[in-house]
Amino acid sequence: MNRNWLSVIVAIFGLIVFMSVWGIAQIEKKTAANVLVDLSTQADTPPPGIAKTLDRPDMVLHYKDYGQGEPVLILMGGPGFSGDGMEPVAQMITKRGRAIIPDQRGSGGSMPKDAKAITLDATIADLEALRTELGLEKWTVWGCSWGGMLAMDYASKFPDSLKGLVLVGSGGTSWASFYKEFSDNMSARMSADDRAASQYWSRQDVVAKDSMRAAIEGIRAILPSQFYDRSKAHQAIAILKVGKEHYNPEAGNYLVPAYEKQAPTRIEALRKVDIPTLILQGRQDPMPESVALENQKLLKGNLVWLDRCGHWPWIEQPAAMEKALFEFLFRRE
Repeated sequence: MNRNWLSVIVAIFGLIVFMSVWGIAQIEKKTAANVLVDLSTQADTPPPGIAKTLDRPDMVLHYKDYGQGEPVLILMGGPGFSGDGMEPVAQMITKRGRAIIPDQRGSGGSMPKDAKAITLDATIADLEALRTELGLEKWTVWGCSWGGMLAMDYASKFPDSLKGLVLVGSGGTSWASFYKEFSDNMSARMSADDRAASQYWSRQDVVAKDSMRAAIEGIRAILPSQFYDRSKAHQAIAILKVGKEHYNPEAGNYLVPAYEKQAPTRIEALRKVDIPTLILQGRQDPMPESVALENQKLLKGNLVWLDRCGHWPWIEQPAAMEKALFEFLFRRE
């Protein structure tokens, strides 16, 4: 007999026995203790984000707004991923503050009709327009991986709009400053199965058959290499769904060259800013430690190392990340 059905039968039998002994009236009655448990459970459940939009000259910017209080803009890695994968971070922040997650230009619902409109300057302008729309004088900007790079670019162009900057496993101020080492570190950690999957989804005939699926499956194949504990990689893999509304592989073609071209100007501008900065880096993150150290030196930030942690600290070390984040965000309380 199927184990699930056996469990159902046992549960039903138990319920019948319970009803015969205590009576139906006892089933319907809720004790004060049960009410307290229910209320406690509801209190521990973070409220869902509210989907909102902002009209831009060439598209509609989609974003989600969570909670109330100290505002934090959350920028997903990528480029090209929707903001959906950042919900666990938003729920963490809403324990004491407010989180805003945009679908960055060229991702999710924020898709301009003309792909050439996916530019770095327009992406940064979207973020600043969103801050203005929300009536916020300043906000803290949290970014992971590519999101951290985008946060630094935003800080270099609109420093007066930032109350703080949080970089989590962030890349550097230029793509060339980290990408080869980042790729090499991931490659060295891939298992035989990871490599086989990566090679399969890179085959020309497979890509030609379904390029969108090949793109996302190729990324899924390398994700375990970004974790200290590979058994937790499934949580990241689960958020990577097939479809341009989830991942737009073309976004990087427009954003990465622009990020590289603007690197000298960005670095010079960041040398002059005075923005409180927190840098969170997993000890086992394939993102080179030298990148975190260079970002710390440039931004004069506080660098916190997270032990037994790779590129996704909100999955591998959520308690340690929350502690460091809240000490930074609410340092003036």
